[in-house]
This record gives sequence, C-alpha cells and structure tokens, in this order.
Amino acid sequence: MRIPVVYVAGLLALALAGGPARAQEGGLGLDLSGDANTQTEEKPQDVGEGTSTEGTSQDPGGMGMDLSAGLDLSIPGADLMPRFSLVGLETPDKAGAAVAKRWVGWLQAQAMRTGQVARGPDPVEAKQQLEAEYETTLQCGEASCFTTAADTLDADLLTTARLALEEGTWTLRLWTYDRDRGVVELDVVTGRKPNDSNFIRQAGATLSKRVGELAKPRSLLKVSVNVSQAVVRVGPRMLGVGNVEAKLPPGEVQLVVEADEYSTYTKTLTLTPGKTEEVAVRLELNGPAPEGPPADAVAGLGKKKPAKASGGGSLFSRPALYSAVVGLAAVGVGAALGASSKGIISRAQPDATGVVGVTRSEYQAAQQQGSLATALMAGGGALAGGSLLWLVIVPSRAEPPSSSLGPVSSGAGKSGTTLHFVVGGSF
Repeated sequence: MRIPVVYVAGLLALALAGGPARAQEGGLGLDLSGDANTQTEEKPQDVGEGTSTEGTSQDPGGMGMDLSAGLDLSIPGADLMPRFSLVGLETPDKAGAAVAKRWVGWLQAQAMRTGQVARGPDPVEAKQQLEAEYETTLQCGEASCFTTAADTLDADLLTTARLALEEGTWTLRLWTYDRDRGVVELDVVTGRKPNDSNFIRQAGATLSKRVGELAKPRSLLKVSVNVSQAVVRVGPRMLGVGNVEAKLPPGEVQLVVEADEYSTYTKTLTLTPGKTEEVAVRLELNGPAPEGPPADAVAGLGKKKPAKASGGGSLFSRPALYSAVVGLAAVGVGAALGASSKGIISRAQPDATGVVGVTRSEYQAAQQQGSLATALMAGGGALAGGSLLWLVIVPSRAEPPSSSLGPVSSGAGKSGTTLHFVVGGSF
C-alpha cells in the first residue's frame, strides 16, 4: 500500500508543532509563561521591579488554557465597562518571588475573563505612572492609600496582592479598591506552597468573584461648553476643562460648570448604566451693571402719585379710634358699676317693719363703688369725646403736585398747611 507524500508531510508538520506543547503539558515543572529563562533568571523581588506579564496568561498549573483574551469591544456597552488594574504582587519570600510572574499573569487574566471590566494599567505600567507612590500603594491596605493611585491610573477597580509565608502557611491577600464607594475589600486564600496549582486556581477564582461583584457598567457624560477655560465638576470630582467626556458610575450627580467672570451653571443629572448623557452648557458673562436709572424707574417718572395727609391713611391706622374705644369702654364699665351700687343703696332704707336689707359693710362698699363708677364715666366720657374730635378735625400738610419729565417751576415746591374734615364713623 503506497502512502501519498502529502499525508506524510502533513503528519510531520503536526508532530513538529505539537512537540513543545506536549512537553509543557507533561507536568515536568517547565515554566509555562512562555519565557524559558524565567525560573533561572528571576530574583526575589516584587513584580513591579522590571518584570512583565507578557506571555504569562496561560494556566500556571499546566492546564494549557489561553487566558490572554481581554474585553471584546464589539459587545454593546463594552467601552463603558469599569477599568480594572492589578497594581502588583508583593513577594517578600524567595520561593514566592520565583513564581511571581505566573501569579500576576493568572490573576490578571482571571479578572479580565469575567467580561465585566476593561483592561487598565498592568503592574509595569502602574509602577511607571505611580512613581514614588507605587511602593506605598502596594504595601498599604487602607482606602486612603488607593484614592490617589486610582485617580492616577484612572482605574475604577484596583487590586494589590501579597504572597507570603505566614505562620507556616502560604497566604495570598488580595486588596480590591472600589473607587465608586471608596472602600477596600479584603480576600484571603491559603495553600501548601506558592506553586501549588490548586492554590493558584483558588486565588484566581476568588479575585474573579470579587471583581464580578464590584464591577458596575459606567455611564458616559458628554459636556460641551461655550467657554474653553470653564472647569467641569461632578460633585467634588473635577472632570476637566472645556468640553469633557467622562465615564462615571450611574446614579444621581450634581454637574457644576464654572469659569472666572462667568455665571456658574448647576444641574442635577440621573446617569443610566450603559447610556450616554449629553449636556450643552452656555455660560453668561458677568458684566458691569448698566449706567443710568433702570427703565422701569424712568417710565414711572411721568406718573402722578396721589398726595397723602400726614394724619391720613385708613381709619383703623388712626390712634384716636382706639383711644375713643377705650373711653367708651370705661363709660360702659362705670355705668354698670353705678347701677349696681344704686341697687345696694336703695336696699339700705328700712322697710315697713323697720328692717334694713344690707349690712353696714355692704353699704360702705356700695358707696365706694358708686364713686368709682362716677370717675370711670367722667374720665371715659372725656377720653371718648376728645378722640372723636381728633378723628373729625385732622391737620395735614399738602404735598406739591408731582411733575413730569422736564424742568420744575420755581413755585411748584411751595406747600401750605390746611385742615381736612374727615368723617370718623360711628360706634
């Protein structure tokens, strides 16, 4: 039986291509990161010291899975996914530093495979951008340490890790910072040794779960403004100067646009996940006030205002009215007291049998009450009479007639004193 030459050539090509892959899959302890010199050239250091995650996205446990796929931007709304950044992995122990690259590649790949985040700076890029703040961010687990780093890297989710031998157990600690809420979530995974496949898989699954819980789609805010130097803010967060586009967490926000010598624009917006909100802002120039009187004041100059007497106004605004009421009330009280005292005094006369109907003390009290009644009636009558006279005869001062626009005659400003007779009403 003759075998075609084409078949032989094809089988030979497959054998050559599959040889290295089978060598990696055989579990012979080879470096699966794609760098044959990784294990021999690595020195104890954290990942940020000149290391690269390129080629480290395969399964460090020898599963042969290609995990380098990132976010598919063809998916609707993929560009509004939150940005994730793995700052780095701190490895104080030599055994952990020897496998640091594979740990970083696996953790970053697992976070990206959730399909809910967009790729942010990797550890090498993060170290370059953070500069002096890199070590502080990598070694601190408090939210205050992550705030500046998240803004610098423009990362909505930011993770740092530490792989170390703690009390005889290899422990991986993952600190994930949520910029929307300003909080840090801590996850802890333990294993037998740093290169244990189950340990690495469990750590990747833990980070993937945490990222999936925290990742929320962004909203795109587009602000166009007519002043190029205008500052655009959302709450306390500054978005930029002039026309701005920013990806923000959904919810209600306060948009503020301001510039020197211009009015401030403020508006409350409700941002929807995965949607775009466009706002056109026009700021008005704060110029000087116009010279001269306002137009409404000029228009009112030609209108004649009625003159008011100094004692004029409504009847109820006159003090004489209330003093007259008080006087009449005093007269009424005096009349009532007088009638009561007269009744008691009339009973002081003896009847046909010679019996007096009141006691001596009652008789004296009646006499005093009668005197008080006389005083009230006299005083109240005088007060009421004077007040009524005040209401009827009211002195006033005549006002000059108001002039329209134009020169005022020399005699227009003179005034005289007259008497006005007003009907004061009755009670």
